[in-house]
Amino acid sequence: MNTENKTDLIETIALRDDARAPTSETAADSRHYDDYFRIDRTDDSATWWAGAQRVARLVVDDLPATGLDEDLRADLLAGVSRLLLASASAPAHSGTTMPVRTPTHGEDSVAARRWKLGHHLFHHMLSLMNSHADGIASALDEPDPVTVGLLVEELTVLYDSATATMHYASSFPISAYAETVRPSMEPPWMPPGFSGVFNREHETLLSSLTGLKPRLRGRTAERSLPADVKTASRALWKAQSRNRREHKMICERFVPGGGSLLQDYFDETRKG
Repeated sequence: MNTENKTDLIETIALRDDARAPTSETAADSRHYDDYFRIDRTDDSATWWAGAQRVARLVVDDLPATGLDEDLRADLLAGVSRLLLASASAPAHSGTTMPVRTPTHGEDSVAARRWKLGHHLFHHMLSLMNSHADGIASALDEPDPVTVGLLVEELTVLYDSATATMHYASSFPISAYAETVRPSMEPPWMPPGFSGVFNREHETLLSSLTGLKPRLRGRTAERSLPADVKTASRALWKAQSRNRREHKMICERFVPGGGSLLQDYFDETRKG
């Protein structure tokens, strides 16, 4: 028997990332989140930065039509400027980063587009924040207090910008959310239990900050970091609290007293 190609006797099989068998009604997870928000995962740096530039320009172009107040616009643009400055030293990309102007067709179309475009910018902001969080951790290891202070300040600016970006993504009438946006995240378009908890970038940031908070507090308490770093750290935690508070406010605006799609799914599961 010829054994040179014996591996060809066994074909590949397909298994799921969650190591489970598929069911007739699989709950939503991070893959569905990425599919819904049209996120392609790639390790190519040039493609990542080109996408960040395009999204930033699309949002800036749309910003005057949102009705956001001056403070929110300033916070959002401060983060966009950081994103574009960081991309200036990024690898060149052969494609264009100029946005294509998409004509809108009514209130619902504006809401659907702004909802996803805002989340795109949010993800790019979070990604840059994760890189800064890594930089803070490394600077604490060095130790390099100057870099720690600078990155904590930059992270605070980006946190406020991410909060403003949430407001941008939700800057449309409540009726458009109820009639267009929310249904698009429910069956049959998405599996039950769709939720922002499947945002990988945000989950990574929360994990990083959970580890950084006691380290920063410990170093400032023992005075191995300058007093201005302590002040900057307090501003960072305030920015994080503001982000959580305003996210809840946005959710309450769209669904007064109501639960999230994930909570609705849990409630239905318990009933069953």
